[in-house]
Amino acid sequence: MNTNNSKARYVPALLVILTVAAIIFVIQSFRIPTETQNTTVGVVLIGSWADKAWNESHYKGLQKACDAYNCKLLGREYVADSGDAGTFYDAVEGLIKDGANVIFLTSFGYGTYVDKIAAKYPDVAFFTISGHGKANNCTSYFARLYQVRYLAGLVAGAATKTGVLGYVAAMPNSQTNRGINAYALGMRRANPQAKLLVHFTGSWDNRNMEMDSVVKLAAAGADVITYHEDKPNAIEKAEMMGLYTIGYGSTQANYSQRYLTAALYDWDAVYQKVLSDYISGRVTSTKDYWLDLSEGGVKLDKLSPLVEPATADLVELELQRIKKQDVFSGVIYDNKGQLRCDEGEQISDQELFYGMDWFVEGVEIDE
Repeated sequence: MNTNNSKARYVPALLVILTVAAIIFVIQSFRIPTETQNTTVGVVLIGSWADKAWNESHYKGLQKACDAYNCKLLGREYVADSGDAGTFYDAVEGLIKDGANVIFLTSFGYGTYVDKIAAKYPDVAFFTISGHGKANNCTSYFARLYQVRYLAGLVAGAATKTGVLGYVAAMPNSQTNRGINAYALGMRRANPQAKLLVHFTGSWDNRNMEMDSVVKLAAAGADVITYHEDKPNAIEKAEMMGLYTIGYGSTQANYSQRYLTAALYDWDAVYQKVLSDYISGRVTSTKDYWLDLSEGGVKLDKLSPLVEPATADLVELELQRIKKQDVFSGVIYDNKGQLRCDEGEQISDQELFYGMDWFVEGVEIDE
């Protein structure tokens, strides 16, 4: 027997085994610590988990995912995402003390605090919708609502009789701004001369200010109203005033036919995906989630019978297009005349998530 030839044959196999082992080691070293058994999920909410809006949709989505994967769900509600950070830390530490080993932070402002608490509890996995958080045990998750904001803008732009649309929003940040911009791009696709008046309230939940904003926007000519707040107070007021409306985040059956459609998250789909990946160990510190139309993360609500068939056809045409080509692609100017995106270009996810501090052509901020 030729011993040298025999050894030579084993060398490649040994190299393959060592290479695979090294890859597995690297992957494991970046993996967020998980428990395949006895997973307890915590969720932090800025409002009530029974508000029939933003907070309830998160809570119910997580509850369904927990039921599907036999996880226990714990929650803390009415936790402010600005001001006194101690309230936030107390809420998170309370969840951890009660056994939570994975925690979902469902309001944008929580991202300001997540790194500090994540560093203190390296064996707990943190998920935040803010996109902030650099710790190895922190992962970003969200859904591309701006895609269906664009489609809703098509409906609104086609419906307006005055050429003026109104938008009630909490505060300017990348999340809010990209929704406004996508809506305005859709509006201008359907009605190139239309303009979008935006009024910021400075709060995610201030019923009186939101309703007052609708009155002011209507006085400025807006006949279609939408919003980006935790609750549909703006829709309620617009319904009282006989205006067209476009919903956001959640929908209700008791609105009139002037409620034309809504841009909706599907938090059930988002939480099913993220929690499944966590439990199976597929979540890593380098993996962020931003589910789109094709992945079921967002959807457009059914159209009102008042929406013209030609508009419905345009919505379907554009829906198929933006599944292949992003909303923020091609020639885009901002409202100061600066070219922000050119033919053949696409605005990066990095800018969409963190750097959208500008507004597209057709948007006017109502002070």
